[in-house]
Amino acid sequence: MTQEWISEFNPASEEQWKLQLLKELKGDSSKLEMQNELEEINYSTFYHPDNQKEQLSDSKFLPIQRGFQKSTNHWRNGIQLTTTNEKEANKKALQALMQGCDFIHFISTGSTNWQHTLEGIGFAFIHSTFTLTNPTELQELLQVIGQENINHCSFDLPEECTDLSEIKDLIKYNQFPVFQIDGFSINQCGANAIQELGFVSVQAHSRLVQLMNLGLSIDEAAACIHFRLGVGTNYFVEIAKFRAVKTIWANILKQYSPIHACSYTCQITAEVGWVNKSLKDPNTNLLRQTTEAMSAILGGIDRLIIHPYDACSLDGASEFTERIALNVSNLLQDESYFSAVADPLGGSYAIESLTEEISVQGWNLFKQMDALPEEIQKLKWKELVENKAEQRIGFIRSSKSILIGITKFMNPAKENSNWAKANTFENMNFLRLETEIQ
Repeated sequence: MTQEWISEFNPASEEQWKLQLLKELKGDSSKLEMQNELEEINYSTFYHPDNQKEQLSDSKFLPIQRGFQKSTNHWRNGIQLTTTNEKEANKKALQALMQGCDFIHFISTGSTNWQHTLEGIGFAFIHSTFTLTNPTELQELLQVIGQENINHCSFDLPEECTDLSEIKDLIKYNQFPVFQIDGFSINQCGANAIQELGFVSVQAHSRLVQLMNLGLSIDEAAACIHFRLGVGTNYFVEIAKFRAVKTIWANILKQYSPIHACSYTCQITAEVGWVNKSLKDPNTNLLRQTTEAMSAILGGIDRLIIHPYDACSLDGASEFTERIALNVSNLLQDESYFSAVADPLGGSYAIESLTEEISVQGWNLFKQMDALPEEIQKLKWKELVENKAEQRIGFIRSSKSILIGITKFMNPAKENSNWAKANTFENMNFLRLETEIQ
């Protein structure tokens, strides 16, 4: 409701705002627009109600950028465990649950004794994701979990899993998230936000078509897919990215005319990784982890994992860094009230405009790459992402970008930790900026 006194003032147009800003900037119009070369986005330094974009929405449901959270912005705080040692994994899982964790991502080694690994875990009160090695392992796991707990779980079958005939009836009947689309790994290779959006959109569409060819309806197929995304360093761009993936996914689904409105939304797990983390100045990681987690949360994710900054070091994560990583997300939810308001940045002229811009560029990249044969796609992704990684490294070496504690204001104390050999994804190496400048 507009207060009466406001009506006494004439509204200022966007042009009037611009003229006033130019006056204060002494005519320097270059400061009215910024260019982010790494993200390949131009954006204004000021916004006005005239910049508000029309949202992809329908009278039946909320603006798609928001998802379907109506009253809060609740998300689940999680950890990731590999089941190399079932007894140790179970111990860590139970300990994390006592420390505020309510989401666990288990990664199977292929010969996991799930009965031992999951002993004592109350699935009805948490969410669990299981990365599995084959469809047979899914069937064995479901016997341990129980039919009554399937709605509290999601699964991740490998990308090369193309023969789904043995679990076709299972996934059609349950319609649970069984395929996780991995954007986190390409993010860790150095991809920018638009490249990550384009990549997950292509992979998700490919899986969607595969499921429909198997006999599932568009609604049934959409229910089987969920997303795993990384978090980059650009605060506002990352917020917009998480909102944009919902828009692009809804646009893809719209082409197949789903019956149910809930099919248009998606589940997103965000993960804070290691590209910009430091082993030489570890205290700076706390700030990076916090701001990156904030951007994911404000973008409306469903689940969050903040990886311990030293998890990829030669010594591995310590009990202290594991505790700190989980505490960051606990504090943001329980004491900073980030969960109190649904879509807290919805309606912000700047965020809505940025979401629209990233959505359009991500959609265009999706269409371009989706039209290519699979082998050509892989070569193109490798070229795009490796070029972007080299550009990031070049910016650091030339001081065009600054990493506090890594390239400026270095830690005078000597830290002995070193990075382990980086993982690979689609024949690309994970990027560690700290190692590139040493």
